[in-house]
Amino acid sequence: MNLKEVCRLLLTTDFSNREVAMAADIAPNTAGRYRNRLAEEELDWNSVSGLTDRALEDRLNNGRRMARKPFVEPDFAYVQAELCKAGVTILLLHEEYAAAAGDGAMSETEFRRRLDTYQRSLGIVMRQPHAPGYRLFLDYSGKRPSILDPATGVRTPVELFVSVMGASRKTFVYATATQQLHHWCEANVRAMEFYGGVPRLLVPDNLKAAVDRITAAEGHVINYTYSRLAQHYDCIVMPTRARKPKDKAAVEVGVRFAQRWILARLRNRVFTSIDELNVAIAEMLVRMNDKPMRAHGGKSRNQLFDQLDRPALKSLPELPYEYCDWKLNVTVPQDYHVVYEQHYYSVPYRYIGAKVRISATARQIEVYAKDDNFPIATHLRSSVPGGCSTLAEHQPAAHRAYSQSDGAELIAWADRSGAWISAFVKRHIEANRRPTVSMQAIRSLRTMEIEFGLERLNAACHRAIRISTNSVVSVRSMLERRMESTPLRGDKDDDTPMPGHGNVRGAESYQH
Repeated sequence: MNLKEVCRLLLTTDFSNREVAMAADIAPNTAGRYRNRLAEEELDWNSVSGLTDRALEDRLNNGRRMARKPFVEPDFAYVQAELCKAGVTILLLHEEYAAAAGDGAMSETEFRRRLDTYQRSLGIVMRQPHAPGYRLFLDYSGKRPSILDPATGVRTPVELFVSVMGASRKTFVYATATQQLHHWCEANVRAMEFYGGVPRLLVPDNLKAAVDRITAAEGHVINYTYSRLAQHYDCIVMPTRARKPKDKAAVEVGVRFAQRWILARLRNRVFTSIDELNVAIAEMLVRMNDKPMRAHGGKSRNQLFDQLDRPALKSLPELPYEYCDWKLNVTVPQDYHVVYEQHYYSVPYRYIGAKVRISATARQIEVYAKDDNFPIATHLRSSVPGGCSTLAEHQPAAHRAYSQSDGAELIAWADRSGAWISAFVKRHIEANRRPTVSMQAIRSLRTMEIEFGLERLNAACHRAIRISTNSVVSVRSMLERRMESTPLRGDKDDDTPMPGHGNVRGAESYQH
């Protein structure tokens, strides 16, 4: 405050106390007090302008300075750290300070004013206290490292995942190939293993891997796979609000810190794999989190983490989360087999027509009924396209009895009955992919053999192959209309049966 300028405004203008206060950046009460003191001292502007600043200060504030008692200065670094703890308020901390300072204690108003000044000196982020172990902020860096392919010399950018623990600001950094869901989940798992515990809230930005959509009616709709990860660790996903930069200020500071401490220091090094890059990042993280922070009385992130966050984190589950790919709202068809990546898996037949969810890990497939957390079917995952994994307990009694009969005998019958019948059956199996459907088709062909004879059936299967149909109904129609031997216009006859196909299952596929 420039006291002489305040006096000039009071003595040479007709400004009100409030207008003087605004012009001089002081409180209106202060302007009024100086107006009264100038009147008491009978000072005009000519008298004031001739005084030095010290003389003017002594003239107007001498009595006030003499009455002012010295304050015991609080340890505001300690106060800031205590504010991060659950339930601790400024009022409580002032009461504790006043009890310890005795006659030297400042008022709560002065305490708050000086605390605000201290917090402003730390930057805007530090004015957002976070309860220990409560929030883990997660985001990707806009600046990315790259991996060099030694064979081609091509550099491929990779992503830099950054997480920041709310109270201590302890930071974890990890490189992933992409920002896709499976890499995002992997980075989250590694972050919680790095901290050795689980926070109450995961606070990601609104990236696609975490948030499916944001609507006025639903708010944030969390990605289903990511929500299952949170369930596994017994925590909650609470994304930052759109267009609310303060919500993610902590992680943005962490991202900038990681860029300076890691990317800048690694800028001249060449990495040929993500694993190699992550080893170098891990070495940098130790130094980064051990760096003393002026804003916290010289304590490092690791020290604050051990003091604040670590005791408040929940324990990690016994097993880490295993990534699952999910298919939602799948309708169980009439043959009670659901498909995942071109392979068919059975579910209990009573769920025909119901909506189910399919969970796929690297090792197994699980199927869940709607709103049920226990699987109704579990299978080892198969990589055989068109294959079928069927459990006997999922079948109705009639199907189970039929499956337990010699289904392979039907394939053997087709092979014995004629080259075109055998070729037609193999095409039917390849096209339908489900053994139960194909076995029923073969049984229909056996019935046609009895009705129309083997020679006519073989000819009808030949014609069906030539017109590219796998329909048993079409074969019967030809036989009933005696069209199996009718020449096809513009098509040369070829009596060579269709060669075997490597992807077509043989009789062994129907053995139990």
